[in-house]
Amino acid sequence: MQEKLTAIQARVLQAVRRRVDHGEPVPTYRELCSEFGWGSTGTARDHLCALERKGYVELAGGHRQLRLREEHPPVARVPLVGRVVAGVPVTAEENVEHRVPVPAEWTGRGTCFALRVAGDSMRDAGILDGDQVVVRQQSTAHDGDIVVATLDGETTLKRLRVRGQRRTLVAENPRFRPIDIRTESAIVQGVVVGLLRAYDAHTVARRPNVLATRGAHAHRA
Repeated sequence: MQEKLTAIQARVLQAVRRRVDHGEPVPTYRELCSEFGWGSTGTARDHLCALERKGYVELAGGHRQLRLREEHPPVARVPLVGRVVAGVPVTAEENVEHRVPVPAEWTGRGTCFALRVAGDSMRDAGILDGDQVVVRQQSTAHDGDIVVATLDGETTLKRLRVRGQRRTLVAENPRFRPIDIRTESAIVQGVVVGLLRAYDAHTVARRPNVLATRGAHAHRA
């Protein structure tokens, strides 16, 4: 069992954990001094050594060589955007509702965002009304990828199928017809890399500003 922390030790641990949860490097001694107003890096070192002695972190001696001993997986926070508009950066601040935590392994080194889904055209791929999909922002995709694509100003979530020069957006629900991509204005906004689901999905689905999977159109705010 880990020893109880003092108030300042708990704050230092929280500062380290916050950086790790955001996918950032652990803070240096100087960064901790700046955050807590300490005049000496020795103070930061002493608090980290206390955290190591009590079993909360491991120190390897080198620059930023600190590791949390807790079993919390690394977390990244990605922007949940209300809509995707052609010609506007997906993660432009005016589009961001808030940021949602996701496993850091989903995001890698790329830029990711999340979208809320409305409709059931992707139900057979396990993507349901009210879910949030995590999307890696990129302009290219491979056959079989589930993509967020904008066609003639409207955005949809579908599986991309490529057959020679023909590209088609295919629903995972037999009630919906495939959409042939016949225009240069079609833009792949990104590829789905993860899925988040609230237990009460119906509550989530009633919120505004959602990405539609019904046909090819997105609800607009």
